[in-house]
Amino acid sequence: MATIREIAEYTKLSASTVSIVLNGKSADRNISEKTTKKILDAAKVLGYTPNISARRLRNNNAKKYISVFWANDYRAPLLFDFINGMQQYIEEAHCDIEIVLRLYTPDCLSLSAQQEHLSMYSATVICTASPKDLDYLEKTDFSTPIVLYNRYSQKYSHAMVENQEIGAKAAEIFASHGRKKAVVFATKTGHYLYSEKRMLGFMNTFSNYEGITTVINTQENSLTSSYATVREAESLFQNADCVFCLHDRLAISYLNYIRNTNLIKVPEEQEIISIGVRDNDTYDNLYIPLSVIEVPIREMGYECMRIVTERLNGDNFEIESKIVDFTYIPRSTCL
Repeated sequence: MATIREIAEYTKLSASTVSIVLNGKSADRNISEKTTKKILDAAKVLGYTPNISARRLRNNNAKKYISVFWANDYRAPLLFDFINGMQQYIEEAHCDIEIVLRLYTPDCLSLSAQQEHLSMYSATVICTASPKDLDYLEKTDFSTPIVLYNRYSQKYSHAMVENQEIGAKAAEIFASHGRKKAVVFATKTGHYLYSEKRMLGFMNTFSNYEGITTVINTQENSLTSSYATVREAESLFQNADCVFCLHDRLAISYLNYIRNTNLIKVPEEQEIISIGVRDNDTYDNLYIPLSVIEVPIREMGYECMRIVTERLNGDNFEIESKIVDFTYIPRSTCL
């Protein structure tokens, strides 16, 4: 791999001029387009690759680099809302911070977030961690600050919702409407710790109201898989007077099945509540507009960035547990 000095020798220009161009500051330093092109062409010929880690260290007193680790699975589309929340805080606080996205495979965080990887960044926000990933974090010490998204820890600061309370809220709503036979529609996977807590919160609360819960798992969190699961378990769904979906894809598939088969009347014979995100346009325009308990992803992104920034500024070194409120939005699937 070529160095700045080698490019300088190749172009017969000074190393400082080459450095200015390769750092994208030609216009600021009045370097001509001809010289800029000459240096960039030479960099391509010689195979120059910038040393990002060294550049971050040189700029440590000015710009801060925050890495965000997010699982590369069906939850990846939610990342946009989370980053928006982080960016909102950056703009409000006038911070000189750059967000660096790192995707990882669920259960394999240890391969992507080792000490030598995280040392390149000022701080790191770990998102969508599985129980195995959390175990790795709890057993490992890092030299830079770490904040967790929607996961509890006694070791690391975190911003989260009370996941069991989300399930309990759905159960309380159904019970207040006299519902007694529930289906919890879930995804069969070991990765999603928060889903287990939401299911537990629902089942414990619903049983306190003398309700009975049946859990139906689909193999994958996809529209196709969940639709097939509803077809296979049609009688179980039909016998329930309420359905709690742990993801909006499951709810959308279920509503599609009801529309196509006239399986049951909603909400007269059966009520439906789903976990949802900030997607009101979709929920409002379904065959039957969907009631959701909205997970505040953007707000948690905002709080994660606030915690990170306060730690980097030396304003707070205590372990902080920030609980963010969720919202219930009733629509036509629930009385």
